[in-house]
Amino acid sequence: MTTGIGMQSGTFRTSAAGVRLQPGMQLGDYVIGEALWPLRIADAYRANGPLGPATVYVVHAAVAANPQVRDQVIAGTRAAAALPEHKHLVRTLAAGLTGEILWIATEEVDGSLVRELLAKKRRAQPSSSSASMSGGPGLGTRAAGNLIAGVAAALAETSHGALDAESVVVSRTGRVRVIDLALGAGTLAAMLAGLIPQQSSIAPELLAGTPPNPAGDVYAVGALLYESLVGSPLERGGPRPSDVVQGVNTQIDEVVARACHREASKRFGRVDVLGEVVTESLSKGGAMMTALVPLLDKRDTLDQQVSLAAQINDGPSVSGNPVIDRALAAALADSTEKWLVSKGKLDYGPFSLADVVTQIEKGDIVAGNIIMDKDTGARVDVGEHPLLGPMVETARQQRDAARRAQAEVVVQSRDKTRGVMLYAFIGAGVIGVVVAVYFIIAAVRKDETTKVAGINALEGASLKVNVSMPKKPPPIKRAGGKRPGGSTRPGGNQGTEDLSLDMSDESDEGGETLDMGRVYGTYSRYGGQLGGCLQRTGEGQANIYINIDGPSGKVKFVKINGKTAGPLFSCMSGVLRGMKFPSINGPRTRAEFDISM
Repeated sequence: MTTGIGMQSGTFRTSAAGVRLQPGMQLGDYVIGEALWPLRIADAYRANGPLGPATVYVVHAAVAANPQVRDQVIAGTRAAAALPEHKHLVRTLAAGLTGEILWIATEEVDGSLVRELLAKKRRAQPSSSSASMSGGPGLGTRAAGNLIAGVAAALAETSHGALDAESVVVSRTGRVRVIDLALGAGTLAAMLAGLIPQQSSIAPELLAGTPPNPAGDVYAVGALLYESLVGSPLERGGPRPSDVVQGVNTQIDEVVARACHREASKRFGRVDVLGEVVTESLSKGGAMMTALVPLLDKRDTLDQQVSLAAQINDGPSVSGNPVIDRALAAALADSTEKWLVSKGKLDYGPFSLADVVTQIEKGDIVAGNIIMDKDTGARVDVGEHPLLGPMVETARQQRDAARRAQAEVVVQSRDKTRGVMLYAFIGAGVIGVVVAVYFIIAAVRKDETTKVAGINALEGASLKVNVSMPKKPPPIKRAGGKRPGGSTRPGGNQGTEDLSLDMSDESDEGGETLDMGRVYGTYSRYGGQLGGCLQRTGEGQANIYINIDGPSGKVKFVKINGKTAGPLFSCMSGVLRGMKFPSINGPRTRAEFDISM
């Protein structure tokens, strides 16, 4: 049985999935058109809005009625709307409540869901034998590589929380875009509330209640890689990609196993690092040339619980570790100077990868230092980099071994000297031992002082910047008690409440805010990195506006010199969004400060 309810210029009918709207109905400034897709917690529609064609997502009634889930949908929508434009992300435009209908509007989505592409491929290959002969039941290696590269780039600076094959659209030109970032947190909350089934693509810790985070997205992207190759969702006991896709070797199995490890600490450190590994491997037909991923033990099926400590054995090795041999060969062949290294408050470089490897061997670059690709802005701890991480660990072990060997020589020499002198001149022997110990301690102290010098190629370099104390922007005064950008709700089902997504214009009055001194104490530690952005872009100074989310302490909105785009914005935004301010009970804190060289 269906129930029709009149509202503005159209009607809607409730269904088992949620609310089914008829063309012509108006939600806020958007007029609904034809239905697009049913998603996990919403239905998508074509629509026309004030800026032209758009897509509107209508959240299912049962989901919108749950207060906790509804709050997560609204929070996820606000976070998505605050992000800068990205070619692999569909931009969130507006959201509102029309009667009891919770809806979200985004820019127009053009293309096919990955979920639909996989279903079409399965229908075209009903038998396993025909799938094997055609290269696999999934999308193919190159398509899968392009898919993961686009998704990883989209999620490099944000977290989704519930990424799945229905979260991504591929256009006719091959452009990959994540469409439901605003629904990610709400979808996860709906799973935890038992409103929709839990999925194998969601990391175990998220299903246990942990909020969305980068490690959870690494798991989901690994699961999407598996499904795009194999053609079916990730599951324990499922086939290995190398068993069903021609041209893919077993190291792709290891990429999936590491990305989808049950322990978050054993996964890839960042989504964009996983994207680089997958792109490198699948662009070469599945042969991992430079992505250093340990092999699992040989198994008949993909098992996420297997230890990742098994070693690669590809034949003779110069260094005794074939992983490091291959990495060194690839690094020394790369002469492009595009890598920056951050130590403390200073950035050094640019270096070629060969220069970076040399400094790793000397111990000038260690785990905890940040390496950044100056062309793309991608940043990662050098100890977690898929190529450099094993080198950092091996170099550390070699330095420790050398120190132990040197200490043993010193001890043996000292004992021999003391034995001889004991029989000849006991008194002189005692004095000799004291002198020897003195010089050994002095030498060790001198060695430790020298090693603090930092990166060898730029020893002694410094970057002087001036960072002003922050000032709090004046509060935004709003007339008539209206919500920003929308009308008040007088009651009934006719009014529309705007969820006010432009975070740059929201007032922070009425709640706790951070003291400006505490704000300065946090961002002043990043003066070197912000100064590095000025230096690289040729700017001498910048006015910076930031909006700090209260509960998380993360920067959610950035303006540089009044702009939200450009080289200086891109560089500084990456630094600012990586800061962690003290958390508060209030909604947000706004601050403005200047930096100059």
